[in-house]
Amino acid sequence: MNFLRTPHCWVAGKRTRFAEVARSSLSLLALILSLPVLAQPQPPVTLHYIQRPPYMTPTAEGLAGLTGLPTYLAFKNAHVPFHIEETSFARQLHMLETNSGQDCMIGMFKKPERELFAKYTKPVYQDQPQILLTTSANASKVSRFESLLDLFGDKSLVLLVKLGYSYSNSLDALIERYQPKRITTTDENLLMVKAIKMKMADYMFMAPEEAAVAIGAAGFDRADFKQVKLKSMPDGDYRHIMCSKKVPDEVINKLNAAIKFRK
Repeated sequence: MNFLRTPHCWVAGKRTRFAEVARSSLSLLALILSLPVLAQPQPPVTLHYIQRPPYMTPTAEGLAGLTGLPTYLAFKNAHVPFHIEETSFARQLHMLETNSGQDCMIGMFKKPERELFAKYTKPVYQDQPQILLTTSANASKVSRFESLLDLFGDKSLVLLVKLGYSYSNSLDALIERYQPKRITTTDENLLMVKAIKMKMADYMFMAPEEAAVAIGAAGFDRADFKQVKLKSMPDGDYRHIMCSKKVPDEVINKLNAAIKFRK
């Protein structure tokens, strides 16, 4: 009798079906692996700003100002996903230093120590040479100097500076070298103008394009202040978009292609 052949045939048939399923699975896997990998959507970059006329002010659509508008247009025209957020200067800088997310700051000077933790785009603007902002009542004390070296040598005058802020590479270097008597603050520029008016310090540095606007925005009359120009003041530096290391190079390249400013 051939009753032993039936189980053998059944086992063989089962093995055949398993082999066919295995071959089909391998073919499907090969097909999946051959398909192009779909690009993951770029997460939005957080573009931080402070209200600092005439450099940057918020609008219904986005940002305006000497650095705010070209930065906003660069992101928009480069088709980089982003959203804007008002953040204090100190907090912005801390976010980039800790590389906590995809964050960018507006209108920043390029400094070697910042390049250790940040990426820069091409310039979006260049400042005019800085002026000394002081009160009209104090103008004679400050304007009698012809050079920064002479000014810094008078230890009776107090300079007000912002913590972590740059006034240009050349001016920063002179401040560190000649160590004028100074007070450091974390306040934004409008509060610094108020501090000068309240005689908490004698003078501060400011770009001339910002001074008139800042005085009015702080609630004072231009006649209350004096803008002192020194012949030895260095040229203004270029301002860039400064981003955390987590912002991909591809995004920086897209922004560079969209920036219209030319040196």
